[in-house]
Amino acid sequence: FNRIADTEIPIILTEKSSEDSILVPRVIQGSLFTSARGEESDVNLRITTTAGQCIIGQGSDCLVSESTRKPGAIYSIVSIDDVNYKIRYSGDDVRLEKFSILPENSNSKIDIDDWNVEIIKDEQPTRFYYKVSYVALE
Repeated sequence: FNRIADTEIPIILTEKSSEDSILVPRVIQGSLFTSARGEESDVNLRITTTAGQCIIGQGSDCLVSESTRKPGAIYSIVSIDDVNYKIRYSGDDVRLEKFSILPENSNSKIDIDDWNVEIIKDEQPTRFYYKVSYVALE
């Protein structure tokens, strides 16, 4: 995980080569932590594509704006550029705001190469962490 204090974080996905195969990005996971007790609702994530489409955030223009945990489900399925993605999101009024993004089809990679994460806050102390998981597709 990368620990980041910035308010704007670009996540650039590229293929990686190993000796035997090419690894492609499969999952993006991220966590935003704030130690400002009582101000959790004032510290939020906004995740967009470089095309400007809001995927996760509090705005009405965002595809996911509240917790995706429902009875019998932890993901919401959303369409981004005609590809279905499974989005998991903790919701916004928590000290540890978490998300994950992965294609619904288990044999595919994340097709969007550039993502933007914006930390919406005033002066509250925060740390953002993210991890990209790679797989070799057959």
